[in-house]
Amino acid sequence: MFNFFIKKPDPNNIKTFQDLIDLIEFYIKQKKWEKAHKILNTSIEIEKKQALQSIKKLDKTDEKKYVEKKQEIEKILKSHLKQLEDLQNKLFFEEEKYKFIPERIKKFDDAIRSIKTLIALSEWDKAREAIENIKKIEKKSFDDLLIKIEKWLRTNQNEHLFESQKKKQYKIFTKKIEQLNKLLIELEKKEEKYNKNLEEKKFEIKFKRIKQEVELLRKTWKNPEALNLLKHFLEDYPSNPKVIRFYNKNKEIILKNIEKIKQKENEKVKKSIKEEAEKLIWKTINFDNNQEEDDKDNKKLNFFNKIKEKINFYKTLREKIKRKKLIDEVSLLITENKNLNSEIAKKKLEHIHQWLIKEIWTSEIVWYNLYWKILWADKISWDTFGFEQSRNKYNFFLWDATGHWIKAGFIVSLLTRFFRQNAKKQTLAKLAMSINNWLKQDLKSRNFITGILFEINKKYNDIVQFVGMWHEPMLIYRAWENKVEKLIPGWLAAGIRVIKDINQVKIKEIHLEDWDIILTYSDWIVEAKSNKWEYYWLNRLKDTLLKICQIEKDTRKIYKYIIDDLISFRWWAAFDDDVTILLLKRDKQLDLLDENSEIIKKLKFKERLEKKELKKLVWKNKQQALEELKKIKKEKQLKSIIRNLKKLYHLWEFLKLKQEASRYIKDWWIHKDINFYLRKAIDNEVKYKINLKNKKLEWKYYVLEQLYKKWDYDTVIREIENIISNDWDI
Repeated sequence: MFNFFIKKPDPNNIKTFQDLIDLIEFYIKQKKWEKAHKILNTSIEIEKKQALQSIKKLDKTDEKKYVEKKQEIEKILKSHLKQLEDLQNKLFFEEEKYKFIPERIKKFDDAIRSIKTLIALSEWDKAREAIENIKKIEKKSFDDLLIKIEKWLRTNQNEHLFESQKKKQYKIFTKKIEQLNKLLIELEKKEEKYNKNLEEKKFEIKFKRIKQEVELLRKTWKNPEALNLLKHFLEDYPSNPKVIRFYNKNKEIILKNIEKIKQKENEKVKKSIKEEAEKLIWKTINFDNNQEEDDKDNKKLNFFNKIKEKINFYKTLREKIKRKKLIDEVSLLITENKNLNSEIAKKKLEHIHQWLIKEIWTSEIVWYNLYWKILWADKISWDTFGFEQSRNKYNFFLWDATGHWIKAGFIVSLLTRFFRQNAKKQTLAKLAMSINNWLKQDLKSRNFITGILFEINKKYNDIVQFVGMWHEPMLIYRAWENKVEKLIPGWLAAGIRVIKDINQVKIKEIHLEDWDIILTYSDWIVEAKSNKWEYYWLNRLKDTLLKICQIEKDTRKIYKYIIDDLISFRWWAAFDDDVTILLLKRDKQLDLLDENSEIIKKLKFKERLEKKELKKLVWKNKQQALEELKKIKKEKQLKSIIRNLKKLYHLWEFLKLKQEASRYIKDWWIHKDINFYLRKAIDNEVKYKINLKNKKLEWKYYVLEQLYKKWDYDTVIREIENIISNDWDI
């Protein structure tokens, strides 16, 4: 019916090979099979003849040019023939499809032939359906025929003829049914064989990929990750002998690698201890040479570190490109509603979700302590979390995608990427509006998302802003009042409708005092059921939070207590959905200190700090400031130690200098000046011993000389033998 709109190519005006292809495709679309066959057969012969003629015409004097041009012609011929072969296959399938139209099948033999063709094309469901339909048609036609024969013969009063005709028609009918049953058995066998081959191909592809990943992890010394991947692979195929052999072989190699690494680390530790001991007794080369060697080593290390940084940069860049390609592939596969494509999309999405964050714990946020963790119910996640820091603010979110499996998991991946790209640039209201409209307009998804977008402005230490998107109620523990409040985020779920006015986005604020805690969670926690079909509900979560917050302030331990309570409530049954918890705690210990803060003033007065030292403590939290103070105190103490050693050196108190320097080194006061004074003390002690020995020998020599002059040779010989036997290095 649409043939009128198709532009017809002119058969008499074919100038290029592409014109020929267009003409053949036109005839295929118009169902002019004979013309298409004729043109295809003649064009293949013409292409071959033209190629031979052009090769014959080539100049053979220059051998190099002749070979190059010949190869070019052969290459063009191959590509043309391939295109024509593809068109032949297309023509065959189009013809076969046209024959399969049920309205066109009028004879039983045509029906059998069409079923056989469907089986050959691996269209199992269509073939099965066709067999069942033909059985019904044959049964109906057999019953109708019997009624007609019976009417005609009864009128002629010939019952004997009726019985013989009935038997004859029944034989024909049973023969046809048997033929259809045989086809059905053949179909089932071929389908089973096809599925088996498909599973084997899938397994081979997966096996090859796992093998490559394991080898790569082994080469990059990521042995625990390689072992973990092997375990998961064995869990997927526990009875496959090939997988078991592969697992055992690689497990041995990985365990050997782990042992080698441990041995190397132990050797390094022993070596460093030995070197330190040698430094203490000064058996190593003098300090200056060592220092020069250390400088050279440092230069080498800096060079290698730079190379490592570059390699890591390109690795992360490759990973990002790979992730983007995977996301694009998954989006294409999802749009094609085929079972095989959805299976491939699922596998690719599982690979993408390996990069998703599963746990975050940070105390580096100014004023706050944040802990978030997700327990996945499957290899694809439907909950997600993101955290981004910019110069003036912190942004983080918790999302829960409605509708599970591939589509929801794909949206989670895209949403995480969208948040990373836009969180730093946009305000909270703008970000919420962008996410909502992107989900509704650009992505055109029927899925919607519930969640909460948070923002902490670095100017205000006790205010947390948020935009709710129809998520579960938040719980806030108030430490001063020792109670738990319920706060409903409200507003619309993301992706319900397009928001045109930014003023429609409702930003709310939470004021937090010291030790106050915000708890946000995914819906499955309150909807979890026990073995008695009782729900966990919000009240129980509220009571659990209140109990643990009275005795514990560490967010990780609070999380563990809540999860343990949930697991025991379900009697240790597996989770049906992703379980996600976000905890944000206000902590004044993490507040930044300035010059006017009380802690800095106290430290300045108590430790008598100078301006330079105070600058090191400012704009750090209490813990960081105390750690910095320890360093300052250690530096001061080190300076006083070096001054004391310097005094002893100038006073020629070498024995005491050696004792003090050795004691400081044993107490891990390591500094080049301490090493210098210890070396000087040892050198002086060696000189003193040599001088003392020389004086003793001079005195002995004088006495022996006097005895020799008095002709007492026996005494002289005996004394010389004693001296030589006691000390050969004279």
